[in-house]
Amino acid sequence: MVARDEERAIGFSASEPVKLEIPSRPEYILLARLIVSGVGRAAGLNADDIYDLKLAVTEAVTNVIRHANVESFEIEYHLMQGAVEVSVTDAGGGFDVESFERGAGTSGGFGLAVIRSLVDELSLNSSGTGTRLRMLRRAAEERTSSAGGDI
Repeated sequence: MVARDEERAIGFSASEPVKLEIPSRPEYILLARLIVSGVGRAAGLNADDIYDLKLAVTEAVTNVIRHANVESFEIEYHLMQGAVEVSVTDAGGGFDVESFERGAGTSGGFGLAVIRSLVDELSLNSSGTGTRLRMLRRAAEERTSSAGGDI
């Protein structure tokens, strides 16, 4: 966890996620990107890590706007020491994740593959009451140390 002095320096506690309800319109994609950039810097991610996370968030938000048919959705940013977790949740009609993943590429579906390539962990849950996509991106140093130092 982030030390109390560091929490004061970045302006918020690592245990308190930042939650936003965002209108489901393309002009709000920039807001989602700006916030993940700041949270990424506070978590100690380098510029490449932040860039990848911004792309992943852009793709996730774009998918909600295009497919969920909702007025708004929620993004939750969770700052951790050396990592950022982002969840994008909507209350749309959902979809069958297994069928979608089996048919990826036949009628789109590349967005999820792009997101997977940009983050270290991804989970996707969907039902008739909505969809939640959770992404975790670790700082480069954290990814290297968790791999046992092998490259």
